[in-house]
Amino acid sequence: METRLIRCLCLLLALFSLVSCKKDKEDPSLYKSSDGNYSTTLKLLNAKQSDIYQFSSSPEEENRDIRNLNEERLRLACIYASSHPEALKMVKDEAGKLSREEMQEVYNSLTPALQKTQLGKAIKAYPLKKGVLAGDPLPHFEGFGPDGKPFDWSVTEGKRVLLIYEGWGYLKRSTHFWFKDLLAATDRDSLAVVAYVYAASQAELQKRVKAFQLEPYLVISDLQGKEGPLDKRMGIKGIPTYYYTDRQGRVRRIIAGFDPDRFTLETGLSPAWGESWIDE
Repeated sequence: METRLIRCLCLLLALFSLVSCKKDKEDPSLYKSSDGNYSTTLKLLNAKQSDIYQFSSSPEEENRDIRNLNEERLRLACIYASSHPEALKMVKDEAGKLSREEMQEVYNSLTPALQKTQLGKAIKAYPLKKGVLAGDPLPHFEGFGPDGKPFDWSVTEGKRVLLIYEGWGYLKRSTHFWFKDLLAATDRDSLAVVAYVYAASQAELQKRVKAFQLEPYLVISDLQGKEGPLDKRMGIKGIPTYYYTDRQGRVRRIIAGFDPDRFTLETGLSPAWGESWIDE
């Protein structure tokens, strides 16, 4: 009796999973008829990748070319979002690399039926999100340095900015060294590395700066601790979070968590060569 009951439960779970999968799967009829250009062009772009790995003369050049190739893939997906399900899914998955305006354009290109799907709703929600997104100016929030003086954001003007938003206690020792080597490999007139630190007082800020050896960075804290309003204003989902801007102060990349290969690929920053970002 017990065995039969278990079998029945397993059968019910299997049927439920099948129904769920069918429900989540997009109906192809919702999409405009596609002439296959998306799949064809995507295959050509994918074929480029092996050439990049084979013929790049340096890791820096390879990194730049792969980053540019990924941006081409994303631009292609934006164009075909309304006519190809995989294109729309890519736009949703890579939303952190697109501005509010670009996501709004993609949403406007969708049919009313597609706008009502789960993916369509996710695309719609993105431009309405609070917090800093790609394409937004990096907020010059008020804060203080370890010396107790107000932080002067003018020191970042005309430079690319890497804001490392907390997470100092979670970073591996090797990661701390990675960023110190990156700092040594880059030009201070070109790149400003700003370290945001949670602290509820000036004494706590000084203690944390010393504990994590943050003296080489431009350190800032709003002195409101972990419960301050800045996390919500920035849209922080986890720490550390990295914001990388161009020379005009626009956020180009937002990266949560640290993986050195991904970080270098997304930002062009590496201890081996400094920075390889090309202004757009």
